[in-house]
Amino acid sequence: MLLTSENNNVPAPRLCVLHIWPDFQGYGFNLHSKSGKPGQFIGTVEPNSPAQDAGLKEGDHIVEVNGASVEESSHAQVVTRIKAQPNTVSLLVVDPATEKYFKRRSIMVKSDIPNIKHMEARNKLAEMEPVAEIEEAAVVAAAVHFEPHVMKGKT
Repeated sequence: MLLTSENNNVPAPRLCVLHIWPDFQGYGFNLHSKSGKPGQFIGTVEPNSPAQDAGLKEGDHIVEVNGASVEESSHAQVVTRIKAQPNTVSLLVVDPATEKYFKRRSIMVKSDIPNIKHMEARNKLAEMEPVAEIEEAAVVAAAVHFEPHVMKGKT
């Protein structure tokens, strides 16, 4: 089966673009590892958060951060990549069913395959009138709320 943007039968990896909101601390998700499974995964997604708005779901496997593969990266390396750009991050993710589909066909998920579903959180900073400047250091410090955690018994 060919991967095309018009093929609705092929599950689509999601490129989720998150923006920091002035009225929300961080992006609103936790990053987790799974016992016996390489990679980093989305843990809890907070309601009414940039993460939820951008379409992240608990259990999503993070394939790329800001266009760079993180398949072999440690938890700390993924956190560093997420924090690298202040106020925004792009995460290429696959849910378990999509990951299974691509693995069975030996297709590597990358941001340049044609059936990526693009999803983006509202950019509340861009929507604001430039009345007050937000201190970049404070935004970066509050940008990501991560709790390293190994989920046991789930593979």
